[in-house]
Amino acid sequence: MGIFCHFSLAFAFAIIFIFINVYAENLRQRIFNDAGPCSFDQYRCENDQCIPRSEFCNGNYDCKDDSDESYCSTYSRECPRHRPFFCGRTDSGKCIPMSWKCDGYKDCYNGKDEEQCGRVLWRINYKSDCTQGQLDRHGNLLTLHLQRILSALKPLRGLPSLGEYYEGVVPAFLHEARFRALDWTYKMRNEELPTRKWGPDIGRIAVALYLSNNSYFIENRTIFGEISYELSLDLLSKLALKEIEDISSTELANYINAFLVTCIDPRKFYVLDLVSELRKRVDSQNYTNPSVMLALCNAGERITEKDIDKLTSVFWKAHREFWTDTQALAVLALACTAKQPYEVFDLVEINKLTLELKKRQYRNGTVENLKTTALVLQALFASESEADEENFDEAKALRQILRSQKEDGSFGNIPNTYYVLPVIRHRSLVNISSSHCRTPFISEQEAVKDLMNQVGEKWSVQFSLWIGNNRTVERTLILTVPANSSFYRIMEFAAGVDNRFKFEYTVRNGKPYIYSISKTQDDPENGMFWFLFKSLSSEEGDLELITKSPADVVPVNKQHFIFWYKCGTWNR
Repeated sequence: MGIFCHFSLAFAFAIIFIFINVYAENLRQRIFNDAGPCSFDQYRCENDQCIPRSEFCNGNYDCKDDSDESYCSTYSRECPRHRPFFCGRTDSGKCIPMSWKCDGYKDCYNGKDEEQCGRVLWRINYKSDCTQGQLDRHGNLLTLHLQRILSALKPLRGLPSLGEYYEGVVPAFLHEARFRALDWTYKMRNEELPTRKWGPDIGRIAVALYLSNNSYFIENRTIFGEISYELSLDLLSKLALKEIEDISSTELANYINAFLVTCIDPRKFYVLDLVSELRKRVDSQNYTNPSVMLALCNAGERITEKDIDKLTSVFWKAHREFWTDTQALAVLALACTAKQPYEVFDLVEINKLTLELKKRQYRNGTVENLKTTALVLQALFASESEADEENFDEAKALRQILRSQKEDGSFGNIPNTYYVLPVIRHRSLVNISSSHCRTPFISEQEAVKDLMNQVGEKWSVQFSLWIGNNRTVERTLILTVPANSSFYRIMEFAAGVDNRFKFEYTVRNGKPYIYSISKTQDDPENGMFWFLFKSLSSEEGDLELITKSPADVVPVNKQHFIFWYKCGTWNR
């Protein structure tokens, strides 16, 4: 079954308890307890597999290691360390994880895990009737089941409705708020349109879906593939009408983030390197939007000391102008930098900046407005492993966010919902990643198809390999590529079209330099090396040696480039 049916089944005939008072643990420990790869409505097997809570101790072995059915009737009260809470002998002697105690969901049949928590009692009387056929129809399934579940939610003892009572914050609350927001987000999809079903904010929608429920987003190939295709189409359509230089840096940053979560390589987007283009712009400017630097960091681009100076400068300038949003983004970019292996920035240095953010919190818990409150919480989640309860009340901030949720499930609009959804999962824009992507295998036919079907202005470039001083072996490809493509990207496409053009390179000063093509390496003992030339005319031998990295070389239309494996002039 799909995750939404599991969600409804997990809540079938269950009891939800809602906090009124603050529990003894701090907020993050209580509501964002570490379940590793698993979400609130899942049980983490001993082999780290995630299964729905409804399948825990149900008599069937759902974990591949069978760990979900162990300690389900332990009358001796001897529970293992990973499931130390004992439900009691009157409850078949079940052992459950300690993180499930006082989380707002009844796991012990007798309700022992939700006793002495000081809460209001709620009951759900709904059982899912999902079928596999419904699961395949992703468009309306989420809406259907959420409407049924929420309509079945009834307070006991005449208490107010769930949407009105956010005095306490428990995992069950956040879980319900997240699914309502996801429901609204999926409604953004317009089934009637042949293309562009997700609208102009598709990039933010992709990131929000990934950060709020990445397992379902990745595993649902229908949604994932459709969004990935429409993202590519969206940027290609813009490139058909204008040059890459005409697309703003913030737009490029948004595309890079969205491409990462949808497994589109931003460094190889139809022979364009979006990351290098953005890096070039950042290096040429004294001021940098922190969101741009964050996108570069998310894409794995090395953040330098100069970049850090720019970010801290932006932070303090924004501080003077009261641009708290910009300050929060700067902290996010710095937090991402601290996770890089280059050790140019340490999270300890960020404390002074986060303290300034905390000073902006109002007594009611907000920081200026909903969007800014969510951004500040993201910044604190990314930069601090533990909550600083003395200087910032995260519980109040979360309560204000939950109170801001509209009846339709949104938080007012797409930008607000985009910033809030990661917070509900204890995540931030720093968690944007392509680590879930598999490296695609591209056949020669697929590579040729990609080349032939590109949108926008095309240039014809001739690429030849000459091997031997006397050109004993010659191979030539004529490629149609997007205008202004670097020769390095053209080489990558050539390698995809013809395996004999595959190459290896070394990096010097951050740039690739070729040392092997077609399994033929530089041979210093014999003085044989690969040299890059460009043809200056149609006359034989009218060549100019190029000593720059292929990444810095941009061919013009109908130009001929040659990589020649020959003896160096100093060896003759």
